[in-house]
Amino acid sequence: MLLALIDQLPEKVLSLGDLVSLSFRKCRQNFGLYWSALFVPALGASVGSEGAFFCFNHWVGIASKSMLAVAPFAAHMAIVLLCIIVWGVSIWELLLRASAIIRLILGLDATFAEAYKTIKMRGMATFLAYNLILLPPLALLLLWTFVAFLFVSFIPMQQPLRLIVGSVGFGLMGFGLTVSVALSSLFGALLTAIIACEGSAFSESIRRATFFFKQRMLRGGSFVCLLTLSLMVVYVACFSPIIVVDVVETYTHARLGLVSKSIGMQVLGAMLDTCFNVVSFGVAFTGYGLFYRDLCLRLEGRDILSKISKLPT
Repeated sequence: MLLALIDQLPEKVLSLGDLVSLSFRKCRQNFGLYWSALFVPALGASVGSEGAFFCFNHWVGIASKSMLAVAPFAAHMAIVLLCIIVWGVSIWELLLRASAIIRLILGLDATFAEAYKTIKMRGMATFLAYNLILLPPLALLLLWTFVAFLFVSFIPMQQPLRLIVGSVGFGLMGFGLTVSVALSSLFGALLTAIIACEGSAFSESIRRATFFFKQRMLRGGSFVCLLTLSLMVVYVACFSPIIVVDVVETYTHARLGLVSKSIGMQVLGAMLDTCFNVVSFGVAFTGYGLFYRDLCLRLEGRDILSKISKLPT
């Protein structure tokens, strides 16, 4: 049983930078708790994804030699399907445990076991909320990509008009992409925190998330951008060595006519991916909870209500 070794949160509203830095600081100060809670599902997700890619690439490498025989294809695809199932179950468990950490951070439960038990009863709602963090931004990314391809065909060929129109057009599309993706992610993040912290029905949670979303839309979008950018910096810092080695290996394999990666690179990638999953899910969900709490302080005065409730009658 994991105890919640979490320091008391400041009883005041914070700036966006303070919220993001506090998310990282909570993860660093209680890394043992985060690691113990998230390591097993993070490892399963990494092994599942890396295993699926490895098996598929291995089949591509032997497809020409086996003359597209059914038996090798069926065996490889069965393993790929098994890896995908492992990945899906691990992500599900990772969501539940990261949501339980939100309850620990906000002091709603005394132990991780209590928080996890509460979250597990709302597993489907948690899963739906997380999909709202990922799927709408992904759809918007594909939409803006399609718009960019259409825009290329309308750019005039004459210089310098081509440079001016292209710069302005792609600049506006980049701004629109950033704003739309940030706002669409914000609603899912708020809904995830509300489901983790409040015991209301799913429809009521959506109403609450909509209320918070409308009240602090620009502030919330800026917070999502800042949090995502910070995690991207961590990703680049963790994976930059393996990215360089992977590029060199891919170039070497291409010259030798090979397709699949080496097993060593697969293992190293899975190890780094596991560590990043622990940090990214821990920091991101902690940030969602802290931003939700900040909105409760700003819009509902929960700190004042809490102090009033402690006064003698």
